Amino acid sequence: MAITARIINQKLLENAVVQAFETWLDEDVNKTHWDEQFGDKKWKWRSEPLTERENGELAGNPRDLYDLGNLYESGIQSFKLVKSTSLVEATWHWDARNRSGEEYAWYVHEGEGPHSPLARKFTDDISMAATFNRKAPGKALKLRLITALSQLNAN
Repeated sequence: MAITARIINQKLLENAVVQAFETWLDEDVNKTHWDEQFGDKKWKWRSEPLTERENGELAGNPRDLYDLGNLYESGIQSFKLVKSTSLVEATWHWDARNRSGEEYAWYVHEGEGPHSPLARKFTDDISMAATFNRKAPGKALKLRLITALSQLNAN
């Protein structure tokens, strides 16, 4: 029986991992995941059956987070990817402001404040290291990395 091992060029390997990460961010997080969290997913709300949203629609229980889209857009528009020789880092800053000029993402996320009585932890699937690999975004990143590395090995 023969076993063959190949050492892949380090730069080629690094480029494949970074490209897989960037594709994951673009397709699996910034498109699919945030759309699911804000539009597709329904979150529990207060006991009132219906309330009028800022956009004029009547929202029931459960409901999505989108409303006028300010919170969603604040995260999408603040997205930054920083690359250096030793780091590739993605960040979002959910900084939408209410009529009073205050940032309200924390209130929505944690369920604090008069208009956010229940926590809607829309960032946890990405930011919670303890559960990341069991959630859809973590599984998608793992698949992207495996695919990228398999393609390198096939060449």
